[in-house]
Amino acid sequence: MKSTIIILGGGESGVSAALLAKEKGYTPFLSDAKELRPQVKATIEDAGILYEEGGHRLPVLEETVFVVKSPGIPDSAEVVQRCLSAGLPIISEIELAAKYLQPRQLIGITGSNGKTTTTTLIELGLKSAGISAAACGNIGNSLARKVMDGDADTFAVELSSFQLDHMYETHHHIALLLNITPDHLDRYDYQLANYARAKWRLFQNQGAGDYAIINADDPIIGELLQRYPLGAEHLLRFSCRDPQADAYFDGTLIHFPDGVTYDYQDFRLRGAHNAQNVMAAGLALYAYGIPTDHREVVKTLTAFGGVRHRTQYIGEWRGITFINDSKGTNLDATLHALEAMPDGRTILILGGTDKGNDYAEIFDLVKSKAKALIYMTTDAEKLHRSFAALPIPKVEVHGMAQAFEAIKDWDLNEGDVVLLSPACASFDLFKNYEDRGDQFIYQFERLP
Repeated sequence: MKSTIIILGGGESGVSAALLAKEKGYTPFLSDAKELRPQVKATIEDAGILYEEGGHRLPVLEETVFVVKSPGIPDSAEVVQRCLSAGLPIISEIELAAKYLQPRQLIGITGSNGKTTTTTLIELGLKSAGISAAACGNIGNSLARKVMDGDADTFAVELSSFQLDHMYETHHHIALLLNITPDHLDRYDYQLANYARAKWRLFQNQGAGDYAIINADDPIIGELLQRYPLGAEHLLRFSCRDPQADAYFDGTLIHFPDGVTYDYQDFRLRGAHNAQNVMAAGLALYAYGIPTDHREVVKTLTAFGGVRHRTQYIGEWRGITFINDSKGTNLDATLHALEAMPDGRTILILGGTDKGNDYAEIFDLVKSKAKALIYMTTDAEKLHRSFAALPIPKVEVHGMAQAFEAIKDWDLNEGDVVLLSPACASFDLFKNYEDRGDQFIYQFERLP
């Protein structure tokens, strides 16, 4: 009987899938188009896993029962098409790992923005209530690795659309869809509808006893709800507009369905977008069976200061606040970050690898919030053209050190805010968004 499975990709997801497959009695074969890192080679060799690097030759194709594809590899890739032509099912690492869990153990979180913050809030809330929990998936460790670790009973799983694309049987007891805005459209034939349907897959196997949690303010989610009815028994909605929603933010208080309220002014998180994340996390904990007024949970959520690189408070220098939102890689993320900033007091750092942005979408907000603009990119022509009408200082830089030299040269005042929220990917000047954010923090720490 065939037992070989091909693992495409040698990153965290692929390596963890290979190790879990080996543990569960399969014969994994890991294949990567690039040369594997020495640490990865050592890990899989120690586990007795066969592999190839520098290309997908797939000598075991005829012996294979299914393929586990890393999310970074598009379906259009030649190796994926070859596997499909061979009649092989292709699944995600999440789908593989979920085979060894019960639905009750899974809380799935997706959306264009806010996933990491909400996933982290859920993990912290569960732990505060005494639940053995782990955040994983598109955040930190893969689900496969956490299943192997065996140190958690409940998993808050952050899910990208790429991971959802190849999930078919995975069943989340609690599933959250935070929002949908254009992102990664190059993987979806540049059709927002295709991307939105990928997100909606999160709910596909829900039924009796399950909870679907959605953003009632998001028009695209509303359209999906009308077109593709949910199978979950319970639908919970959160909103900043509708007082009848299950969780409602009135600008000061967050109201939950059991009558409990949170005073959002007590929270370290700021902005309506983060209030939505708190509502979503609170509803997930409520669905899990944890009272929203649980003392330790409220204490933990209130004290949470944000995820690294996501509207992360870095500190103050001469009364000027520095906020690291390097993970703000699309216009919608930057819009939400700006909304939480003071009017006319924000030095905004924009730019990077453009995703086809139409900066007109945030022009009015930038006009009301920005005191100065720093374009940090190898090609700032589009930024210059988009914001030329604003009568504020603008400077083009090609690295974080240059950006901070500009900041030190400007006449800034106590109460101003420096916000790194690029609305672009990082690959023109940095390794990734983490590298960009880390350099922002490093330069802040070197301020005199």
